[in-house]
Order: sequence, then structure tokens, then C-alpha cells
Amino acid sequence: MSNASVRAERKALLATRAELDRQRVTLAVHELKSIVSPSSVADRAESARPLAGTVIALMGPIIGPYRLKRWLRYASLGLVGLRLVRSWHARPR
Repeated sequence: MSNASVRAERKALLATRAELDRQRVTLAVHELKSIVSPSSVADRAESARPLAGTVIALMGPIIGPYRLKRWLRYASLGLVGLRLVRSWHARPR
């Protein structure tokens, strides 16, 4: 075998190994993501509701009920606006 063919085979082997390593890293990232993040929206909602209730229960006495009520109203209006913008952008044209 010539030196050029050995070099070409080695180059092809290194490229294949690099692709395999990229695939392994991608698989590991997806596995970690599935462990850390809940897979469905229902699972996320189950974990978010107690957290939101705790935050509201803690913030109520600290900042006052009227100010908390106003902030929650603004936050809900902001989320409505965000949903409207997202649905407007998601429309096919």
C-alpha cells in the first residue's frame, strides 16, 4: 500500500470516529435532558403549580396583597400578549 492510501484510510477512520463521538455526545445530552426536564406539558404543570403557589404565598406578606395583585394582573396581561404574538407568528401565510 502506498503512503497516500494509508493516509486516506486513516483520514476516513478519523472522520468516522469524530462523527461517532458527536452522535454519542448528542445522545448523552438528550438522555440528560430527559432526566432533568419533564417530558410532557402535564408533568411540567404538576411541578410548576406548587412552585407558583409557594412564591405567591411568600410574596403576599412581603410586598402586600394589593401590590401583588397588581403585579399578577400585569404578568397575566403580558402572558396573554405573548400568546397572541406567538399564535400570530405561527399562522401560515
